[in-house]
Amino acid sequence: MYQFLTHKAMERIYLDWNASEPLSKQASSAMIQSLKQYGNPSSIHFEGREARNALESARDKIAEIVGLNSRHSLVFTSGATEAASMVLHSRFFECAAIEHDCVTVWANPHLSVSKFGHVTVDSPGESSLQMANSETGIIQDIPEGILFTDAVQAFGKVRTDFSDISYEFAAISSHKIGGPKGVGALLVSDGATIAPLIRGGGQETGNRSGTECLTNIIGFAAAAEYRSTEIKSGLESEIRKRRDYLEKLLKEVSDSTIIIGKSVKRLPNTSYFLTPGWQGDLQVAGLDLRGFSVSSGMACSNGKKDKGRAVVSMGYSKQLSDCGIRVSIGSTTTTEDLERFVEAWSLQLDEWKKKAA
Repeated sequence: MYQFLTHKAMERIYLDWNASEPLSKQASSAMIQSLKQYGNPSSIHFEGREARNALESARDKIAEIVGLNSRHSLVFTSGATEAASMVLHSRFFECAAIEHDCVTVWANPHLSVSKFGHVTVDSPGESSLQMANSETGIIQDIPEGILFTDAVQAFGKVRTDFSDISYEFAAISSHKIGGPKGVGALLVSDGATIAPLIRGGGQETGNRSGTECLTNIIGFAAAAEYRSTEIKSGLESEIRKRRDYLEKLLKEVSDSTIIIGKSVKRLPNTSYFLTPGWQGDLQVAGLDLRGFSVSSGMACSNGKKDKGRAVVSMGYSKQLSDCGIRVSIGSTTTTEDLERFVEAWSLQLDEWKKKAA
């Protein structure tokens, strides 16, 4: 108990940005200011019109950032899970096992995955394919005419212009880019139709009823705007350098550790690595006690038997996949943070080897 309290009191290092990013100062400030706008965006009086203007301004801002031609192509939701459900609950489609649970729950995931993590899609109009995997960070080439693409992990980490992508529907999320939790968006191509899950007052042009959460939406827009500025300023390249430095240090400590997707295009901030025989959950727990927040997979897969299914789909054994952890970094992660992490991970590795001997 004394050790736990000591490490809990020390300065922690957060290395789980793919699960959720810290709220950016820009989003926080915008949200605080928005609390003064208490009108209902559907009301026609002054306060309602003021709220409506703020809502549509946020919609226009995000639509412009992602490359949409019209504000009407963007439907605000409670997050990517709802966005996926809105599209997929009423459709037959195919996908691979690497997809997020919010996609696979609606299908029988059977599309083949190569040893490099790439998915073969034969019928794009009847398929869902993620832009990037949340565990491995491996980026997919989205085929023309894809039914649905989960762009949650790619948006805000790499340059993403949806005007260059041929899709019917796509999903993005706020809390993956430094915005608040509880808000996301469904991007809808011209002519595409939705069978609404939530019916009632007809908000969001009838696609998603319920009073919009204006404060969260404004925070989402502020986060998207700031992240767009960061990427244009070279953030992607800087984070990739730090990630590569981390992996160099890891291999120096343990040559037997396998870095997944190292030879293919990945998210610049993501490193997923397997150390044979050393359970990922044990690594995560031990590192947590040492003041480091990492993950052994998707946040929503913790505690599930199919955790690590992305690497299993790539041909790795289930036993080896259980030995993986993910480090995902962000704009405030420093090289010193990563050096401290590797030092702690190395000490924990030595302890595990002694116990296993």
